[in-house]
This record gives sequence, structure tokens and C-alpha cells, in this order.
Amino acid sequence: MFFLDLASAYLLLLWHMFWPITFGLALSAFIRGFVPSRTITKRLGNNNFSNAVLAFAFGMVSSICNYAAIGMGHTLRRKGASWPNALTYMIACTDLGISMLVAIYGFLGLPFLEVMILTTLLFLLLAYLFCFLLQLPPPNTEISDDTSAMNEHTKYQQACISFFSDVSMVGKDILVGLLVASAISVVMAPSWWQILFWAPQGEGGLWSQILLFAMWNGVVGVLIAILSFGCSIGNVSLAAVMWWNGVPPSGVMTFLCSGLLTFPMLKMAYSYYGLNVAIRQAIVQALAILLAALAVDLILYDTSLNLMRINVIENASAETHWVTMVLNIVFGVMGVVMYFEGKKLGGGEMSM
Repeated sequence: MFFLDLASAYLLLLWHMFWPITFGLALSAFIRGFVPSRTITKRLGNNNFSNAVLAFAFGMVSSICNYAAIGMGHTLRRKGASWPNALTYMIACTDLGISMLVAIYGFLGLPFLEVMILTTLLFLLLAYLFCFLLQLPPPNTEISDDTSAMNEHTKYQQACISFFSDVSMVGKDILVGLLVASAISVVMAPSWWQILFWAPQGEGGLWSQILLFAMWNGVVGVLIAILSFGCSIGNVSLAAVMWWNGVPPSGVMTFLCSGLLTFPMLKMAYSYYGLNVAIRQAIVQALAILLAALAVDLILYDTSLNLMRINVIENASAETHWVTMVLNIVFGVMGVVMYFEGKKLGGGEMSM
């Protein structure tokens, strides 16, 4: 019975999330293929508002997995980008990338998406400022300007190569993320979530209690993200299960925002920057995530804004099933064509 329930839950998640994930990855790939980005790394060395906005925009349209984000952040650093701008890029592409936003909307709906965007923007701002407080080092420009072999391809071909590379990197994480979320939704009773995450009882809780609970939930959310080893977009399905089972915003938000703090990410940071810098940049992110989620939790509590915890997938009406089917077919065919075109062209390299 368990395996039937697990298979049913898994196929339901996969059916409803296939087109949003494919669409998000394809849209990100097209933007990278058609929007020039060769001069971006030259403009991220100075810490000012316009450069931070550029790093943020570059990250959003890149929309790549955690592993690629860490690698690209290292490349930006070596090409002269400052730590605040490099970190802004990495956070934006993993937490506010196009494919991530589409997946969150598909699973959790617009109100949750708005809160996620607010939390991540606060996280970005705080991380940017903490880079100065913890005195992260200036960039070490070692790489000379080189021309990419991708120049020989058309823009559409570059998009296909980017799509193939992204699917190759995050495909397994997405499927595993869906499987983990399905298993947890079948096995874990809603009461277990109440044990892990705390919420004030009654209408008027003490502010000290609210602060304590929000901080606890934030720390637990970060720890679950670290132990789950998942990628950002792969974690959306588990975040949805957490949300539908009553986990407070601070717990869900810190879980979603901690994709760059998993053990594989920290190991990569250590290999790139050494122990001292890896620890400092991890502290920057952890503090910024916790404070951002705490602020959003307090805002939601103080304004009595109740987000609807609707299971978007289970509550989809029968009349919309044919729409999901059409979208799955359309974006599925497009994804298959782009994947094999990118594979034929050599895949592995992304045009950045």
C-alpha cells in the first residue's frame, strides 16, 4: 500500500510540475542565449547600486543550479567581481531565478510567491551589507579575457546548449526532490511537523515568544536544507509539503533560501577560497537568511496577514486537467527538441 501511495503522490507531483519546470529552464536558457552578457563581469568590480542591480538581474536570468552558481560565482570573483556582487549573483540565480519562481508559483500559488520574493530581497540586502562587516577579501583577478567557443553557434543553439547543461545538472536533483517530497507527504503525519516547528498558540502571543519561535523555526529550516543536500528548485516540492502541513513562514523560507549552505556547496567554497573565507561567507549567508525570515515572520504576524495554505495540486479542478495536459505536451516536445539539440552540439559548456 505504501508503494502505491508513494507512486501515486510522485506521479501527481511530476504531472503538475513538468511544464512549469521545463518552461522555467527553457526561458532561462533562451534569455542566456539571446541576451548578451560578455561585458557583465567587467562591471561588477565596484560596490555601488547600479552594479548590485546588474549582478541581481544577471543572476535572475541565469537561473542555474547551486553547483553551477557556486562555480559561476568563483569565475566572477576571478574576473574582478567584488564579494557583495558575486554573492548577489549567486543568491539571485538560485533563489530568484526564473525557473525557481515559476516552480514556486506552480506549487504554492501567488501569495506564497510574493512572500518568497520579499524574503529573498531582504536576504540579498542583508548579505550584501554583511560582506562589508565580515570584511570578505577583494577579488583576485587571475583570468585573462578569452573568447568563448560558443561564439561559433547561433543564439538558438546557445540556448539549446544552456538548456541541455541545466537539465543535466539539475534533472536528477529535481526528480529526487519530488521523490523525497512524495515520501514525506505519505509517511510523515502533520503532527510531526508541529513537533519540529513551533507556532504561537492563540491570538495574542508574547513578542518574546514570537521571536523565540521564529528564530527556532528559522534554524530548523536551515538545518533541514543542509541535511537534505538538494538543489534550490528540487527543494520546492518539499517546501510545498512543509507549507501544506502548517510549517510557519520562517521555517519554509529559510529552508528554501539555504541552497548555497548544503555540505557539497560548503565543500566547493572551501576548495575555491580556503577555510577562512568559506566560513565567513557561510556566516554572511546564514545570518542574512535567519534575519530576513525573522523579519518576514514578524511582518506577517503583526499585520495579521494569513496566507492560504492550499494544496495547489490537489485542489486543481477537473476542468483544468486538460490545460495541464496540453502544456505538458507543448513544453515537453519543446524540451526534448532543445535537449537533444544541445546534446548534439556538445552540451557541457554554457554561454555566460
